[in-house]
Amino acid sequence: MHPRSSSVFASVRRHFHAPWVDSAVLLTVPTDAERAEQVVLTAAGAHAALYGKGSAPQFAAAVWKEVLRTALSDNTSHDTGKLLLIWLALPRLTGTVHRVCARLRANRSDVEAEMILALLEELAAPDAASRLSDHSLICAARTRAWNYARDGHRELPSSQIESIAQDRALTASDGEAGAPHVKGLDVWVDRPDAPDGLRAPLCFRGRLEYLCDVAFIDTDTGTDDRTRRRSMRHNLRKKRRPGRRVGPRPFPPRGRRA
Repeated sequence: MHPRSSSVFASVRRHFHAPWVDSAVLLTVPTDAERAEQVVLTAAGAHAALYGKGSAPQFAAAVWKEVLRTALSDNTSHDTGKLLLIWLALPRLTGTVHRVCARLRANRSDVEAEMILALLEELAAPDAASRLSDHSLICAARTRAWNYARDGHRELPSSQIESIAQDRALTASDGEAGAPHVKGLDVWVDRPDAPDGLRAPLCFRGRLEYLCDVAFIDTDTGTDDRTRRRSMRHNLRKKRRPGRRVGPRPFPPRGRRA
């Protein structure tokens, strides 16, 4: 038995392939502008009206309007109305997923999840009933996917944490292999409440004087770049070995043989 895909889109499609789900939500859609005649559509019927052969643009717009109304007024425990909207939006989002993953090398499951989150957030907005349309929903989901992938593409890996664990400053000051173990400081960095920054908490260990001198530099808003650069140069001078010079090799004094 093969494991099921982690794709959120695939999970939504499997949900609507179940026979009992097709009739769980019924849409009453008018066939003309005067609403004189109406037709009742199941989930499969709504999908065929939007993407089937010979679908009429005017009738498709009426179907989307009823789908939005059902999703916004969905009070069921399983949120079937919202799931129906997501399922009907998938054909208009799949192409964007392929392009985002191909160009920016983003994870497909993460991109799909971000799109669905965008749809649900738009539906939960206070003014959703007065401003939402199928076009604005699809645009919001596509924009969310591109922004998410671009933000991840700009993130650069850093080996600073690994360097702290491997640095000689974590061993005894004399550098001998048999020196007694020096207890380090456990540092826990919580994830901020803002959407930017860390995606998860960080925890690592290091010596207190090393963390203060090298790993972390004061980044308060009141400290300008010039002060930070002076602090970095000061830390480098403290770490420099005595008698060792940095730069071009000096010439011997005149009158003295090399």
